[in-house]
Amino acid sequence: MHEKKNAALESAMRTGYSARGLVYLLIGVLAVFAAINGGEAEGATGALNYLVRQPFGIALVGFVALGLLAFALWRFADAAFDLEDEGDHARGLGSRLTKFFSGASHVFLSATAVTIMIKGAKADDNTAANWSATVMGAPFGRWAVALAGMIAIGVGLYFFYKSGARTFRIDLRETETTRRLAPLVRFGLAAHGFVLLIIGGMIAYAGLTTNPEHAVGLGEALTLLETQPFGRTLLGLSGAGMVAFSLYCFVLAAYRAPLSLSRGDFPAALS
Repeated sequence: MHEKKNAALESAMRTGYSARGLVYLLIGVLAVFAAINGGEAEGATGALNYLVRQPFGIALVGFVALGLLAFALWRFADAAFDLEDEGDHARGLGSRLTKFFSGASHVFLSATAVTIMIKGAKADDNTAANWSATVMGAPFGRWAVALAGMIAIGVGLYFFYKSGARTFRIDLRETETTRRLAPLVRFGLAAHGFVLLIIGGMIAYAGLTTNPEHAVGLGEALTLLETQPFGRTLLGLSGAGMVAFSLYCFVLAAYRAPLSLSRGDFPAALS
């Protein structure tokens, strides 16, 4: 029974990484096209809007929705039951909290994919400003938004660390393919970390100024880069980085080491 439960979570994890990779692949390709031909970059919602209009688009968006939900469930289980033995010390709890927020964000994106699949293309891609405005309406909401921004900054810095120290290799099976793809994986992690610093900084600023319009998501962050000096070059490099990050997701889907619980038994709560 424990092995079956473990296998189910592993399947959810690999399916989730594949769906996540598809979303980032679309974001990156659309950003590169925007950098070459002009136009605005798209975030996750815009990428799904584009995907649903393609042949078999509804089926593909449906796969993304299910995959992202599976990924979220894996993240929640990992955070709650410490499946990777992060520990109960401050660093481990911080890592598990980050995984919980990652799960929550993927639930939201999965729900967005379902909405697009049912109702067709959705025009509004500025979801960061929308949810920031909603959260700010609650007591201490501005501080919650600022905290969310700081967490995004922390994740961005962590991606830089994973890229520089090459700690991403810990999770992967050592093969000739993973060795050859390592430079692209490092580029993808660094590029995504850079964009997350922009997103986190703007969200934190929105909370501190109590102005949700300052909050940006991935699409707005890429568009912001385009408005800077040498903006189209920055956008093109960032788009290529998102494509490389999608490759990292696909590599994890195929080559991530099988889940093994060093403590021996599967958590009783999942048995």
